[in-house]
Amino acid sequence: MTSRLTVHVLVPAALALGLVAGVVACGHDPVGVDACRQIETARCENANSCGIDLTMPVHRGDSPSLDVGACKRHYQDACLHGFVATEDPGSVKVQECVNVINDPNTSCDIVRAPEKSPACAFLVPPAPAAVVDAATE
Repeated sequence: MTSRLTVHVLVPAALALGLVAGVVACGHDPVGVDACRQIETARCENANSCGIDLTMPVHRGDSPSLDVGACKRHYQDACLHGFVATEDPGSVKVQECVNVINDPNTSCDIVRAPEKSPACAFLVPPAPAAVVDAATE
């Protein structure tokens, strides 16, 4: 009887401890979720004019408007992780980047990879931090 009681108490306790550890281990909040959504929306809206295939993720229908809608819906969730950055670029920089993507004179290369534009340079992930080797110090 004692072993059953132990199992009924220890298993939920272990699960709860694992959940708490998982939440703590998640790190910091995502950076630039709304900015990511704005930029990806602009890219989705301009993809067809650049011949960018929007059939992925798989969705029903095969019209350009359905493709753009599916692209936008995909990035609503995909952007929940935000940018690989330490701080949000701010609304002014994000709007400048979106304006470049939406500009009819912009190269399709910028729609494909906006980080190539100086206005969207904040999309380039920061360089990894240098690892200090304790043995050499």
